Amino acid sequence: MTTHTADFGGVSRDLPVVPVSETVSVAFLKLYGDVELTEHCADQLSVMLMSDVDVLLAGESGGILLAHAIARRRSLSYVLARKKRRPTMRQPLAVSLQTIGTAGEQMLFIDEGDTAKLQDTRVAIVDEVVSSGATVTALKTLADQAGGHVVQVLAIATEGDERSDVDVLTHLPLFPTEPR
Repeated sequence: MTTHTADFGGVSRDLPVVPVSETVSVAFLKLYGDVELTEHCADQLSVMLMSDVDVLLAGESGGILLAHAIARRRSLSYVLARKKRRPTMRQPLAVSLQTIGTAGEQMLFIDEGDTAKLQDTRVAIVDEVVSSGATVTALKTLADQAGGHVVQVLAIATEGDERSDVDVLTHLPLFPTEPR
């Protein structure tokens, strides 16, 4: 399998290059199970986090570990936008999106309690990788609907086009999908 070596501000990993379409492959970053990388990236990103942020907002599932670790370091709350509507969600905020990594339309939901956590706050969005920007756009929409104001977007990496609107540790290129 082809790999891409990426440096995340002092910790490197050989990431498998996997196809996401017939023409495009990505260097696949997976934090689950990699405690060293998760903790290192959380350390690095928590230093980059603006000092006046009130709450973090992350999408399930890429941002879960990272948001939790950064929130712990900075003594902040975080809100998790869920991919499925939970039975306890009576009137959730919801937004649809389509990402490069998952086929078909997806939904993100925030319940009433988390909506209140976002109201009248300065929000930082946290994600693993920002590629097309669809997840960030959806999270911004949810924050706006809840009355929060997104002031920063943090991610471990951008992918494809480099983005000046996201604070990151590294950039990952896209690769052509090799014929099978």
